Amino acid sequence: MTIAEYEEYVTYSRQHFEEGLIRAGFLEGDSEWRGMVAHPGGSTEVAISFRARFPFQPPRVIPVDPDSVAWSWHRELDGSLCLVAEDDHEDLWWTEASAFLEHVTAWFEQANAGWPDDRPDLDLERYFEFSKDQRLYLYDDPTCYPNGFVRFRPSGNNTMRIGSGTRLPKASKHNKDRFGYIADLGEIDVPPKSWQDIAARIAPDVDLDRRIRNHLVDVVLLIYRRGMHDGAIILEVWPTRDGGTAVRRLRSTADTPAAKTARAGLVAPLLHEARVAIVGVGALGSFAADMLVRAGIRRLTLIDGDIIMPGNLVRHLVGPEMVGLPKVTAVKRHLVSRHEVAGENIQELDEAVLSGDVAMELLTSHDLVVNTSADFATTALLHVAARSAQKRIISASIQNDGATYRVDLLPPLGGADALPDSSLVADQQPPAVFEAGCGSPISPTPPHVAVEAASATVRHVIGLLIERPVHPAGEVRNLDNSARVA
Repeated sequence: MTIAEYEEYVTYSRQHFEEGLIRAGFLEGDSEWRGMVAHPGGSTEVAISFRARFPFQPPRVIPVDPDSVAWSWHRELDGSLCLVAEDDHEDLWWTEASAFLEHVTAWFEQANAGWPDDRPDLDLERYFEFSKDQRLYLYDDPTCYPNGFVRFRPSGNNTMRIGSGTRLPKASKHNKDRFGYIADLGEIDVPPKSWQDIAARIAPDVDLDRRIRNHLVDVVLLIYRRGMHDGAIILEVWPTRDGGTAVRRLRSTADTPAAKTARAGLVAPLLHEARVAIVGVGALGSFAADMLVRAGIRRLTLIDGDIIMPGNLVRHLVGPEMVGLPKVTAVKRHLVSRHEVAGENIQELDEAVLSGDVAMELLTSHDLVVNTSADFATTALLHVAARSAQKRIISASIQNDGATYRVDLLPPLGGADALPDSSLVADQQPPAVFEAGCGSPISPTPPHVAVEAASATVRHVIGLLIERPVHPAGEVRNLDNSARVA
């Protein structure tokens, strides 16, 4: 699409929408369209205007009389109707005026009904203007400071971190700390939009207004609830010349274990106590270890007798600062520093699995053993040990120089057949690549294949651990359509 075609599309979309408004009885003004929206509670005159990004952003709708419609979580700070959630931006459906007006009517129906089954979005921030202070304010569990005073200290990466403390009346003006107060607003039915709204909900014995006037408090952390969910927002406050209090929102977020794991997936809590051993922490195994920790695994044993070489880095999880370290040590350091997992919960075994005793120890002391060693002898040893111990392993490998990956459950579940052979036929094998110091060819597998194979492996690992296996035998995926397997 050329620029001219793009501009033509935007112009057509706007004209098409305006024609729909005309058919609905709306009249054009200087910068907006006005018309009546009929709904079960009567009819309301609204003004519709185009946002700068239309048609890629829905039009703005605001009641001509802002107070003719009850204020709620479903209105913006300027009084416009909150019509489209951030997760409902597919298909640009609002470019059809008839569909858009039907949606506006539905909004009024829900408002008249009191918003039954309302989704409790925790987005109080959108009811306050942004502060000029662009730092990120990090807080831990606010309930640790119930109705108490706190101090935010400058930290790395343009952040401010919470701690306890109050400002002294004669504190230095050059002090870069910011002092604040934590207040619990309780359940919020209608979002506050000003300091007066907030102050009405704060315990009167705090004398917070006096502290703000005396510049002893310039940050307020507010705790609130919607339904079963807890929210928090940080505002900066300062006295105005007319004796009032001005307020702006600061960029803030929780820095808590719950916040750091909320995006790990619904099954993450089920994985916290599982213990997994990974045999081979090269490219595939290192990324599998990283994804497992991200997914909720907190107890790992890493097994590998090799060290990090410069040539490993292009496909490996760790960076050049780890060259020369044992792979198990390098991966553990990365996991501990990157994910704040407890170091004592990650065990290192800097050697290959060469005996049945070691294999049986791993199988009996872990919930699951994952073999990513790409070594046939190790795979066979672990498979035989698993059958003897009446357990199973997951063995994952990348084949055919990155054209294929496979994940095997060994032995397969329920007596299922094992996966078929997935090696390339001889005439399809690419030329071998050799490197000084290596007695066998090195694999030119591209990095993305290692990550993709690790993702598939983790999916099967989680499936087994939560007793919802993805497949009784595993999976084979051909990533190169030109490859032919035997």
